[in-house]
Amino acid sequence: MAESWYPAPSVTQIQHERLLGRALPSGLLGTPDDQPLVYADGTGTREVRIRASRAAVVEGYGWYNDASVITKTLAANTSGSTRVDLIVLRLNRADWSVTVQVVQGTPGAGAPAATRTPSSTGTSGVYEIELATVSVANNATTLAGSTVTEKAWYLGEDGQILCKSTTRPPHFQGRAISESDTGRYRISDGSNWMTAVEDSGPTSVNMLTGYSATENNLQRRNGVCVLSLKVMRTNGPIPAGSTTKVANLPAGFAPAFQVQSAAMWWSGAQPMGLRVTSAGVYVVTPASVSVQEDRTVEGQLVWFAA
Repeated sequence: MAESWYPAPSVTQIQHERLLGRALPSGLLGTPDDQPLVYADGTGTREVRIRASRAAVVEGYGWYNDASVITKTLAANTSGSTRVDLIVLRLNRADWSVTVQVVQGTPGAGAPAATRTPSSTGTSGVYEIELATVSVANNATTLAGSTVTEKAWYLGEDGQILCKSTTRPPHFQGRAISESDTGRYRISDGSNWMTAVEDSGPTSVNMLTGYSATENNLQRRNGVCVLSLKVMRTNGPIPAGSTTKVANLPAGFAPAFQVQSAAMWWSGAQPMGLRVTSAGVYVVTPASVSVQEDRTVEGQLVWFAA
């Protein structure tokens, strides 16, 4: 027979995966605001726990943990260096089971990578999605809550991928995600996450001690940041020929590269500059011009968020 089709009464497990694994994203069911699935509480011997009544999808296969908490014991570490283990949900094509597993790391080498053997290569292998990493110190006997770092992403009601900026899924060209902590909707080009839709709403830069602003308006929309600032020194002049930091940027507003534009000291009718870098906002004065106390430097900056 040259053609086949499925699902059908004789549908195979690999046919099921090849169909639903491409139609459905993998991830936990819920939202990033849910309690992390994996946690430690300092009890037991190197134990981490998997919360009850939680569900997930891996390559089109469902997983559910009932009313009982699952306990996983991590191997002892006597290497002299911290070891980072990876907790995963694993689809095992040997028996088509989906279970929580511990991937043991190498001391001093960081967390191991999840294994994602594609279904197109055959009917064997495993497919894993990350749940958390766990730092196991040398000679550790217990694991505090702080040793567990969440790595899981989630699936919303319509199958959309929901995550935080620290728990994104792996790259795949065209994959779209919604970040709950930044409000950004991003699309992967296969190697980088590009911001597609966002709006921070009106906000402001954080003025440093000794500076105030009569106008301080900042907004980020779809990766473009716009700042309108009227800044003044409240306890002395801004020196001539200086690059003086006047404000810090809120999280998520750091520029991809340094940007500078013309500004004006209206009281002296003198041109100068406003500059933004990842470190903050600066007033740049000419070599022969200082800005007197309580006089305003006004300007606008536009930049791409990193």
